[in-house]
Amino acid sequence: MDPYIEREWLLVFMDCVLHRHEAYRHVLYNREPFSKIGVQDAQQQPGVDSDGDNESGEFCPRHLLRYTFVAALIRTYFWHATTEGGETVNNLAVLLLVLLQSFVGEIIMAIATIASSAILVRKTSMKKGQSNNSSKDAKYSDISSSLFFYSRLYLAVTIPSFFYLVTIFALIWENSTTVRMLGTLFVLSLQRIAVATVVDERLKRVVGKDAKSMIIGENAVSLRAKQSIPLVSGVIAKSVVSHIAIKMLSHIVSSVDYDAIQCSGIPLQSSSFGSFCIS
Repeated sequence: MDPYIEREWLLVFMDCVLHRHEAYRHVLYNREPFSKIGVQDAQQQPGVDSDGDNESGEFCPRHLLRYTFVAALIRTYFWHATTEGGETVNNLAVLLLVLLQSFVGEIIMAIATIASSAILVRKTSMKKGQSNNSSKDAKYSDISSSLFFYSRLYLAVTIPSFFYLVTIFALIWENSTTVRMLGTLFVLSLQRIAVATVVDERLKRVVGKDAKSMIIGENAVSLRAKQSIPLVSGVIAKSVVSHIAIKMLSHIVSSVDYDAIQCSGIPLQSSSFGSFCIS
């Protein structure tokens, strides 16, 4: 039974900030409007029940892209708030470039996280010998179930980006590199919790009853490391693609000063490849 069914959004929001798996499970599976994202037939599928078994319906990616665009807008505003004056802030071309970079980066990060999570779940299920053709295995191996799982992962990466609005208030107190890094780490930690929740739910359905004993039997450090692999893959893919895109655009569009685009996340310096920005 989902304890958050009758709770207000504010209480759910607070528990999400407190990194509670149950709160993210409720938001991603049982709470409107997110419970309907990825399921096109919303009239026949009014929501996900307490066990999260509503995995039928047609995949509808346009709703996912809508939330991706909102997340990109928030990230762009966060970058604008962290940039201290200068012509770069008021340059429309730079703002559009940051918005495009954020939008594409969100998609790249989500796709890489989905791919890594799918591989992790597949390897875990094969390790547990879940290769029979029972009706339950067949139910959760069809295309519809997989697309539903992918849509939950997509939301698990995208929705926590909205919490950049919370970190913007910290900039009023102090707009420094440390505050920006802590804000980025805060959002990344929320994304890790959300992704881990979705992966655990998928394992419970694919592996079955052995999933609970498998999760309990894992070493705590090893379990957290495995749960972090998909998100780390997504962050790396996003950073690399963004870095390459900036390098390519710097040779094509000479009117924009790309070096003036300040990193609003965690800057990393490399003597061989230049500077990377994790955001």
